[in-house]
Amino acid sequence: MVVLKFMDILKESDDNIFIPRRTKEEKDKKLLFRDYRKIRDYIKNGSPGDLDFSGSPIEFLPKNLTQVNGDLRLIECENLKSLPSGLNIEGDLYLIRCKNLQSLPNGLKVKGHLYLTSSNINQLPQDLEFGRGIYLERTPIEKLPNNLTVNGDLDLEGCKNITSLPSGLKVSNTLNLFDNNINELPPDLEVYDRLILYGTPLSKLSRDKIKKMIPNVKGRILGVSNIY
Repeated sequence: MVVLKFMDILKESDDNIFIPRRTKEEKDKKLLFRDYRKIRDYIKNGSPGDLDFSGSPIEFLPKNLTQVNGDLRLIECENLKSLPSGLNIEGDLYLIRCKNLQSLPNGLKVKGHLYLTSSNINQLPQDLEFGRGIYLERTPIEKLPNNLTVNGDLDLEGCKNITSLPSGLKVSNTLNLFDNNINELPPDLEVYDRLILYGTPLSKLSRDKIKKMIPNVKGRILGVSNIY
């Protein structure tokens, strides 16, 4: 018969029950030290490539971080409250599920896509610049700037606080209004791929009425009645 000794089991175990576990606060402090050191080194080296802080307990980015020569990923940074003013990002900006982030800084420039899905952003700064699509699904966004041009998709799925779109809005790809409370469309709206109206008050109107309402929409209109 083989007899296993208690201390032998502990030696073979990956988790030694006699080693005290760090608290969440201690783990967060360690992660913060690592992340701020990462930012310091990134700036010191000339801001090369991507920066990824997904899941970090970081609350803000330092003011001297003004340039990211790649993507900036801040996915599920639940403590994040602000970004530095004048931040320039050469790639995409990911702010997905950042629950404490309510606004974007002035002077923000994003040359790629802007992902704000499931954050608490309720408005966009007037001087915001972005080069591709903007994704605002399930945010409390209330309005968009006038004369907004989107060189990609504009996704407003599940944005219940928006009831109208601004004048001068131009979307080169898809405008997704699925499951929100949009009840009118500006007559100068331009969409060049698809306009998705499923789950909106406008979905009750005929396709003919929608087309008369927005004569500059060149793409397909989805989610309305085919009865003319």
